[in-house]
Amino acid sequence: MRGSESLLLLAAEDEGLRGQLVELLGTYPCELAREAACEVLEVLDRCPSLRLLILCESSPDRDCLDLLQAVREGHQEVAVIVVSSHPTIEHATEAIRRGAEDFVPVPFAGEVLRKEVERVLDAAELRDRVEHLRNLVDNACGFDRIVCRSAAMRAALDRARAAARSDTPVLLTGETGTGKELMACAIHAAGRRAHKAFIPINCAALPHDLLESELFGHRRGAFTGAEGDYAGLFVAAHGGTLFLDEIGELSKQAQAKLLRALQGGEIRPLGGFESRRVDVRIVAATNRSLNQLRKDGFREDLFFRLSVLVLELPPLRARPDDIAPLIAHFLARIRSRGIARVEGIEPRALDRLLHYPFPGNVRELENLLEALAVTLPPERTVVSENDLRGWLRRRGAPLGSTPLPPDTSLRLTELEAWAIAEALRLSHGNKTQAALLLGISRDTLYRKLHERDLDSSDTRTIGRTN
Repeated sequence: MRGSESLLLLAAEDEGLRGQLVELLGTYPCELAREAACEVLEVLDRCPSLRLLILCESSPDRDCLDLLQAVREGHQEVAVIVVSSHPTIEHATEAIRRGAEDFVPVPFAGEVLRKEVERVLDAAELRDRVEHLRNLVDNACGFDRIVCRSAAMRAALDRARAAARSDTPVLLTGETGTGKELMACAIHAAGRRAHKAFIPINCAALPHDLLESELFGHRRGAFTGAEGDYAGLFVAAHGGTLFLDEIGELSKQAQAKLLRALQGGEIRPLGGFESRRVDVRIVAATNRSLNQLRKDGFREDLFFRLSVLVLELPPLRARPDDIAPLIAHFLARIRSRGIARVEGIEPRALDRLLHYPFPGNVRELENLLEALAVTLPPERTVVSENDLRGWLRRRGAPLGSTPLPPDTSLRLTELEAWAIAEALRLSHGNKTQAALLLGISRDTLYRKLHERDLDSSDTRTIGRTN
């Protein structure tokens, strides 16, 4: 945002005052306008990067307060500083009441005004960064990013949304590749901690002697190689969410320290003597069943503490209704990354996938589609049944023909409709961007919407059968 885009709008009828302000604030990219309301509002509409309006009141006959109020109502992201050549206490009080950031009488001290402008723009930049980070989390992790049509997955999402409304620990269970981290991130993004960090760690990816240090930190000299202090992931996630994947891999000692953190909100780094208070929500995950977790010797007191809310994610073979939408979703992602231009999948190939058990679940499906996209000949844009044969053979799946269900063509129609709906949602209804995501022309997108008699402004209806 800070590049060459204008941050500041100077609105002044008095050319002398306008020139004085330009000279004083010339280091900031700025737009100029007269005091007229129509011109000021037109510039604000044309330049979305503007974050501050300096509104100069040159005559007591011109009531700038109505313009101030219109700006604050229509452009809440823009702060306003009123510079008045005819100041009174009553006028200043009313300007502040209507939303002015400050009221500056003429003559003014240039350095004081410059510091006030710097303060307002710094605060605006901080707000923009927070909003940007929040959008990144929402777009990457929100519940609307989880592809779901099956009843089994909808039930899981309902429980996850309920879990997001509190800070209670959540235990996610399910086979490898079912999307436990994506669900954990969605729970975080929908809760009150969304503006804070979401820190994931796979407890099975680190040796036991390093995992405890990674979670709780260490002091210099605590062990060989500890050349300095390390705060740990609990401190990094303070105020936010810590996602502990494969929680069953925690050592007994680490389990005891995790229990202490959950019960008392305190951690103590390795080699340290003082505890530190932390405010962290725990979302844990395991691919083991709850009974197996307890049989493997997991601490019962910690188990009961973590399993207040248990959310089981169904395997992909239990949610076949989601396979076609997932294919559309992953193919759109592949195209957006520029890996390959794959536009769809033939009916028999889709049928093969509908009958495949997917032991690796959603992750396996995504990896399969990316592999097929990379190896597909450049002159072809549709995956065929033959393209799947080598992949199925390597996994020991039967290669004999399977009968096509009578509704295969319907599934393909739904696949296309779902892809269009997803592209329109991701582009916020912008048909040009949606067409780019789909790899088709804008005219083709309009034709497909017209053929199905769809209202592109309501993407909720697009994926439904006619």
